[in-house]
Amino acid sequence: MSNLIEAAKSGNKRDTLIALRDILAKTIQECESGRDMASNTKRLMEVMSELEALPDPETKKISKHDRLKTKFENR
Repeated sequence: MSNLIEAAKSGNKRDTLIALRDILAKTIQECESGRDMASNTKRLMEVMSELEALPDPETKKISKHDRLKTKFENR
């Protein structure tokens, strides 16, 4: 599990959200309070949405020219 403090200090939003996601998931798994589980689950879903909205660093960046070229080649 990533260290949330180190991730936050790094300034890297993706790493911070990943560390927070992992902590929330662990907290939910170990939770015995229905109220706490509900609020942590809601926050986990928000963090997951924020992560999905960030650009994926693993995805190859494609130029606008290459996207258009591919689009017209596939017609």
